[in-house]
Amino acid sequence: MLDALNITEEEALGLAEIAQHDLALARDFARRAQAAEDSDEANRLARSYQRAARSYRQTLALKARLRRDLALADQAMAETPRPKPGGAAVARRIGELREALMRLAWTEAERPEDERAETGEVEPDVEAFAFYREEVEGIITDACLKDSFLDEPLDDHVARLALELGFAPSGIAGWRDLRDPPASAFDVDSMADRWRSSA
Repeated sequence: MLDALNITEEEALGLAEIAQHDLALARDFARRAQAAEDSDEANRLARSYQRAARSYRQTLALKARLRRDLALADQAMAETPRPKPGGAAVARRIGELREALMRLAWTEAERPEDERAETGEVEPDVEAFAFYREEVEGIITDACLKDSFLDEPLDDHVARLALELGFAPSGIAGWRDLRDPPASAFDVDSMADRWRSSA
């Protein structure tokens, strides 16, 4: 945070070193002034002591002011609301999440769950995919309303949402290598949609 006040770490260490030297000089002049037998010499050493002591106090005051200013800058940053992400960036991330999660949803729908896998007669479960599609849209909608929507890298974001959806962890990292669902898979409504439309 030293950068906020345009001072480097090395310069801050330099201030501490100057304060140490000022204090050492002040102590030395004070000791010598007290030990001096000649009054002129004692006065000269006392003036040197006062200058070194004043320099030490000023260095300490500067360090204290910098510390206070840094604390105020940190507080101001903490209290300043973060700007909401821009619309283009949000739209791009929504599209990327939708692409990734739909691929994972299609992979889940293709996953064999019974003995049909042995005969090779497995067809993707398009109704399961329709259900996953609804879940994907819902989780993306919820996520994009948060100020932290763009805070994490895309792959981490995909993994977190995919795990929340209950997708198999083994395939999540390779979502880029998965194929997109065929267009026909989007023609089937979920049972919930059918129930709502018939009600």
